[in-house]
Amino acid sequence: MRLQRSLMVLIVMMVMTLELGRLGVTSPPADPSKWRPIPKASPQAAEKLKKAFAAYSQGHYEQAIQLALEVYKGEGNVRARWWQSWVFRYAKGETLPDPFDFDAIRRMWVEGKGHLANGARGARPVWILALSYLEAGNYEEAVKWAKLIGGQILYDAQELYQRHGAKAVRVNQLPPKTTRHPLPLRFLEEDYFILVPLDEACKVLGFGCSIAPNPKMGGGKSIRVTKPDAPNTAYRFFLGHPIVERLENGKGHTGIIAYAPFEEDGKIWVPFYWLAKQTGIKGWEVRDGKIYVAPK
Repeated sequence: MRLQRSLMVLIVMMVMTLELGRLGVTSPPADPSKWRPIPKASPQAAEKLKKAFAAYSQGHYEQAIQLALEVYKGEGNVRARWWQSWVFRYAKGETLPDPFDFDAIRRMWVEGKGHLANGARGARPVWILALSYLEAGNYEEAVKWAKLIGGQILYDAQELYQRHGAKAVRVNQLPPKTTRHPLPLRFLEEDYFILVPLDEACKVLGFGCSIAPNPKMGGGKSIRVTKPDAPNTAYRFFLGHPIVERLENGKGHTGIIAYAPFEEDGKIWVPFYWLAKQTGIKGWEVRDGKIYVAPK
């Protein structure tokens, strides 16, 4: 599906270090002297964008929209950049470059520190708004914000608007929250992402799981997750890397995970939203110290 492909490209742009170019322009003007960098967000706005990025990535689009709108109304289309928290632990006291220093982050790849460079993230309110409205099914608003970006996302938004009209539609209508039940699963919150221990999550959610060294990833480990109801399909992802491989009948398809899995004290932590998506959970939330999920 064209929309899914283009959204994946856009998520890659948001997740990886380039974030649509260091100059902050979608289509550079003919006169280079008119290039202007996107202004940095204030600390308060940057924290909101960080939270909005996590909300969007985990499927909580209404929260992402609210936060991004607050930033846009207060400071405009500013840019935030940060290092995910696990990177500081993996760096083991090593000084990390400013997340806005794109050249330094590129050098990290040359120096064999790509697993750390993967932990640099960025967000802008216009991107969050356009993508969140698209996913929420409000194509009229999606077009409005996509016009400030252009490119494939605008094409997709306009196509969906023409097909469905101006009225907002709910995509994959979620069950009411009153039907949600808690999972017997512990978790931690980091950078506004809900993370769960992989081995425990696999038991609760019914996945098969194996962990093995992977020489191609600098001696790191790869994790293989399988679904009992789909024996020919497996998912493989790597510690410290946002890349996910979907293996089906011997063929691989690459995807992106918004928060890289990491290992700490012998436990591998992965973002819950990704596992929830694979197991067919349509809605979830955290309250009273527990993860509540809707029936499948």
